[in-house]
Amino acid sequence: MEPAATFFVTTARSGTQWLAQALVANCPDGARIEHEPVGYLYAPRKTLRDPEALRALPVDPRIEDHFASVSRTLAGGRPYVETGFPAFALYPLLKERFGEALRIVHLVREPVRVAASLTTHGWYVPGRRSDIEESVALTPSDGGFTLTNYAGAWRDMPPFEKCLFFWYEVHRYGLELEETIAPDRFARFRLRDLTTDPGEMSRLLHFTGLSVRSDLRKMQDKKVDRYSAKSSERIDWKAIGKYPEILALAERFGYSLDELDPRTLASRYQRSRLRALAGAVKRRLVAAH
Repeated sequence: MEPAATFFVTTARSGTQWLAQALVANCPDGARIEHEPVGYLYAPRKTLRDPEALRALPVDPRIEDHFASVSRTLAGGRPYVETGFPAFALYPLLKERFGEALRIVHLVREPVRVAASLTTHGWYVPGRRSDIEESVALTPSDGGFTLTNYAGAWRDMPPFEKCLFFWYEVHRYGLELEETIAPDRFARFRLRDLTTDPGEMSRLLHFTGLSVRSDLRKMQDKKVDRYSAKSSERIDWKAIGKYPEILALAERFGYSLDELDPRTLASRYQRSRLRALAGAVKRRLVAAH
């Protein structure tokens, strides 16, 4: 069977670091597995649902060289797996480049934790992450954004709520792709299932063309997050209830607000109230300038 080139449709902070290392541990001598090999060069903020912008991407020699190296990997009989989130908007270009060898994994993590984690990394916080703002943090002014009816309120939304919108837009696109890709070339997984159910991890390995070893449970027990952080920004997990489209999509993937523990969320993602106040003041000062 021809080796597959597998790319992910997912958000940042969805366990892709852990997954890449887990797959490497499972296939040390087989597949080529990478996390974010070209950083944010895929520029999904500019390329989501924009065929012209996608066609222009390979003009960047770093991307062209990367795709060429993937083709060489496949030609050498080795499967390729790229778990990084920045590729989420690339399907049309990837299909043109890799044809029948292409596989798409739609990886979903619970939206409140994703949005909280993104907030701790400065997403949508003025002045914090220009690289993210320029290349990956979708906004209602972008052509690929669908919930444009919220554009009028966007400026006054706290970063956490904007991160919820990012989660929605990525996973709505994943649903759209599911309708257009053959079932044997598209698969959806929830992160929490991959970390708890060896059967789900085995299904992912089979889908990507990797072998299954006997130590799947050991892989699942290993936690990887080199960028764990907390935020001084206000994180109101109940805010998801203000946006019926986001809440409905979360429920479609089997997530419920009843599962969330406010104390656990605050302990994991939120700094003390004093630090949170200082962060809010700093944000206002940056915005004023």
